[in-house]
Amino acid sequence: MSELTGCHGHQPAFSDQRVLRVGDLELDETRWTVHRGGTQVALSPTEFRLLAYLMRHQGQILSRAQLLKDVWADNRSGQPQVVETYVSYLRRKLDAHGPRIIHTRRGVGYLLRPATGNSRVLPALPEGWGDESGLLP
Repeated sequence: MSELTGCHGHQPAFSDQRVLRVGDLELDETRWTVHRGGTQVALSPTEFRLLAYLMRHQGQILSRAQLLKDVWADNRSGQPQVVETYVSYLRRKLDAHGPRIIHTRRGVGYLLRPATGNSRVLPALPEGWGDESGLLP
C-alpha cells in the first residue's frame, strides 16, 4: 500500500465550531489557545473555561451564581468572590491587547461585548452599566 497516513499529505479535519470569536478575540478549544488582536494570551485553565463560557454567551448578562454553577461545576469554590477574582484576572490579560470587552452590571453580573471599530471608546450603554471603577472607558 503506497498511501501514507498521518502527517504526510493528510490535513486533519478541524471544525470551526471549536473556535470561538468575539470581535478581535479568538479562543480555540482544540488547541487551548487564546488570541486578542492577533497576540497570543496565556490563560490558566480556569481563566480559559470562564472566557469560553462568556464567549458562548456573548451579549447576555451572566450572574455570579450562574458562572459559579456552570464554570466551577464542582462548586468547591462556591463563593462569589472567586468569580470577581477571575474576571479581574481575565480583564488584566485581555485589556492589555485591546479595548475592554468584559463589562460589569453592578449587582447583576457580567457581560462580554465586543468593542466596535478600532477605537478604545465604546458606544454608550444604558444607565447602570460599568466596571469595578464605576464607568465604562
